[in-house]
This record gives sequence, C-alpha cells and structure tokens, in this order.
Amino acid sequence: MDRRTWGLATLILFAAPTLSAQEMTFSLDDTGGSADAPAGDPVAGDDGGAMDFGVIDTEEAVKEQARSKRAENDLIRTIQHRPFLRRKRAEFNPFLGSNVNDNLVNLFVAGGNLNFHLTEVMAIGVNGGYALGSETALFDRVIEDYQVFPQISKVLWYGTLHFQYAPIYGKFALFNSWIIPWDAYAVLGVGYTKTELDGHPTLAAGVGQRYFMNRWFTVNMELRDNIFNEEYPSGSELVHNLLFTAGVSFFIPPDFEYRTLR
Repeated sequence: MDRRTWGLATLILFAAPTLSAQEMTFSLDDTGGSADAPAGDPVAGDDGGAMDFGVIDTEEAVKEQARSKRAENDLIRTIQHRPFLRRKRAEFNPFLGSNVNDNLVNLFVAGGNLNFHLTEVMAIGVNGGYALGSETALFDRVIEDYQVFPQISKVLWYGTLHFQYAPIYGKFALFNSWIIPWDAYAVLGVGYTKTELDGHPTLAAGVGQRYFMNRWFTVNMELRDNIFNEEYPSGSELVHNLLFTAGVSFFIPPDFEYRTLR
C-alpha cells in the first residue's frame, strides 16, 4: 500500500466507532416513549428484549375505584317534588260527623271548614257546623231505673276561627300500586257555641289528616274538641264536645306549578 491508502484506512478505523455511536444514540422522544412511563409498560432493554418494571395491582385498583364511586355517591342528593302544593290556595272542606264522648246525647253534625294556606304548613280558617241531638238509650234507662232526670245540654250550632299547622307529611302504597300522599295537622282556635241552655265562648283544639287524591281533591278526617262552660240549673260545668268528622276538600285554584331556581 502506498501512503495515501494507509491514511484512508486509518481514517476509516477511527471514524467508524464514532459514527456507530452517533447512529445508536437516541432519546425516548425518538421512540415514542416517555420518561414517566408507568410501571408494567414494556421498554426495550440493552439486549433488545422487553423490560418489565412491574405490574399494576388490579385488585387494589378496583377497590380504589369503588371507594371513589362511593364518595361521589355520598355527594348526590335526590329531592323529589311534593305531589301537592297548598301555598296561597283556598280549601273548602264540607264534612259530616258525630260526638264521641257523651253517653247521654247523640249529636249528628253537618258543617264545613274554609281555610287559606299561607305556606305549605300553615293556614288560617273558619270552622262551623249545625247539630241535631237526641237522647241515648242510657238516658231513658237512668230515668226509669233511678227516677232522676239527668242534666244534658244539646249543641245547636257552633263556629270558630282557627290556626292550622301541618308539620307531618308522608305517603303510603294502597294495594302496593297506588301511592297516596297524606299529611297530619293540628288546629287551635276560639269561637262560640250555642246550646239549648245558652251561648258560650269556646276554645277549639284538634288534630286531623288529609289524603291527597289528585291536584285539587283530598279526603279528610278530623277529631276536634270544642270546650265551653255550660250553665246547668244545678251549677256551671266545663263541657268537652268532642267531635269526629269526615269529609272532602276542594282546593282553589285547582292547579299549581313548581317554581325552581334558575
């Protein structure tokens, strides 16, 4: 070899390792990989094979997902609309009833309530009724057996102004198919009762329930005590005229709409 040939051979021997190193040196970006590759992803090793940095614990991941789902569900609150709204609606309630606490006199009562609902739980109204009274069989037996005439007082009519408060609201399933909402309320009022003997200021207190059939019609039951002081010939006595009544209610206006925040 001449001197030029030896020089070319020497250049090739020294340059080849450098060129090879430059060609084999690459970054993760060149291969589509990431410096933060998750455990379990295969990465090429020095020998060209796959390198496994670990496997994700699938059971622990499922548990963590379930815990996260429960935490999200705890933040969810489902609020159902009331099926019946009463606020700013009038209620007309005719009823029939009878007294339940007098062994000597039976009363048949026909009357009604007229309520105006200030809110969903509070209302003001008037209540009144006419009564037809008759003596019981016990009244006649006392006269026959003891030769005495019991003191009785038949109610002729009554009327009261009252305040109504309905703190309890619920619903039940009739025959496992028909859902009927209901509420329970208390009433307190003052008024006047006219009896065969005289007229008397009256304190009224009671409880009742409504069963909502549709958006304007309910079925009602009520137990109300009209308390007054009666003047018998032998002296005054506090009388509890406890009435059980049942009736229906018609609400005006007959429909309502929900107002929600936007």
